[in-house]
Amino acid sequence: MAGTSLEQIIIACQEASLANLEDPASSMQVTGITHDSREVNQGDLFACVTGVHYDGHQYADEAVRRGACALLVERKLEHAVPQIVVPSVRETLGPTSAIIYGEPSKTLKVVGVTGTAGKSTTVHALAQTLEACGTGAGVLGTLSGSYTTPEAPDLQRSLARMHADDKEWACLEVSSHALDFGRVKGVNFAATVFTNLSPEHLDFHKDMEAYFQAKRQLFDFECPVAVVSVSDTWGKRLASELQEIGHEGLVVVDPKLINNPKLELSGSSFVWRGQEIKSTFLGAFNLMNLLVAAETLRALGWQQEAIVEGMGQVSPVKGRMEPVTVPDSDLAVIVDYSHKPEALKQALHSARELCNRRLWVVFGAGGDRDPSKRPLMGDIARQLADEIIVTSDNPRSEVPIAIAKEIVAGVASGETPYRVVLDRAEAIDTAITEAQPGDLVLIAGKGHETHQIIGEQTLPFDDAAVSRDALMKRRESNT
Repeated sequence: MAGTSLEQIIIACQEASLANLEDPASSMQVTGITHDSREVNQGDLFACVTGVHYDGHQYADEAVRRGACALLVERKLEHAVPQIVVPSVRETLGPTSAIIYGEPSKTLKVVGVTGTAGKSTTVHALAQTLEACGTGAGVLGTLSGSYTTPEAPDLQRSLARMHADDKEWACLEVSSHALDFGRVKGVNFAATVFTNLSPEHLDFHKDMEAYFQAKRQLFDFECPVAVVSVSDTWGKRLASELQEIGHEGLVVVDPKLINNPKLELSGSSFVWRGQEIKSTFLGAFNLMNLLVAAETLRALGWQQEAIVEGMGQVSPVKGRMEPVTVPDSDLAVIVDYSHKPEALKQALHSARELCNRRLWVVFGAGGDRDPSKRPLMGDIARQLADEIIVTSDNPRSEVPIAIAKEIVAGVASGETPYRVVLDRAEAIDTAITEAQPGDLVLIAGKGHETHQIIGEQTLPFDDAAVSRDALMKRRESNT
């Protein structure tokens, strides 16, 4: 790609100064940017980000050896390469990355979606409906990368690639961490969207107010359209605050716009503004995600008829209320990413609506993540399921049985039958083997993930594939 001069980068950086460079208008060209010294390429600007556990300034030596042509720093280092000195590398990283990659969001139309649940489904529905309407659209989020929202250099690089691939739209999941860490600074948004808010990441944000304020930052961006679902008190509060400041592009999405909902194992439908939207999505909560997507597209100028037709062509989202089937199966199995209390509650409610007989749930909780949600999830399962198998999710550095015991603390207070089967494959096989014809088995927690993190190992594991194998085994034993 074409390079960006240091002078252009200096202009983009607020309160920046130069070190080791006599001519600010140097012809030196920067061709990329990274904050990971292991990923430096020749001609990159290396950003020395100061974090909680690591100080990027300590890795400047390695970055220069690998070919970094300049450094973005908070203090001058003993290196001969040019250094751009700024008050905060983290705060500068987004706008600097945008400049280096040609400010792609000034050409692309970017829709940013935030909230606790529904981000992945909403951006998926937005992008595929746009594609069905004849315009190119890309997705960045949980299903497309390691982070819900990539770090600023990766984000801007990905947007630049979308632009190069002739995409007109980019549908982006925006996490609370991304907003607090400034990853989306430097992005120009065509629309910002709020889905809902429920307890999550409270080990990081400490309380719901701080969590809300983190999400709230997305609506501080200058943006012509702000779409807010008022399906919960947090959405109602956000809509009220935006009304108070006179946001002219505010669109309030009321659940009452969903009329005549129909929910089946084969899909769902509802009437929106007098027209029926048919979808392969399962679950009542997904109707709200579709409604938010439809209202967003309408606010962006798309015709209702085109939106309705396009949504009918949206494919299921992997790991989001995903049915797992084999021919002649006598029970239903659904894999879902519900790894937090409110999401598990919604998934179980939706599964109950689709269930003919008994409802099973197989789930665990991630290690090194907010432990306060574990007994809450256990209590939700106790109230809403008929049979519970507590298993391992991604235990990471924690001991799996310790996590399971914290979940069981919420389960054991009731009379719902439960057991602990730590081997996840065995847990899934147990539920599918013991379930009776007409039962529904919900496998919750990992969804689209194709790995399991145990200690420092990342091992292959796919809930849908394991479930399908168990269903095949069940069918063969019944013949």
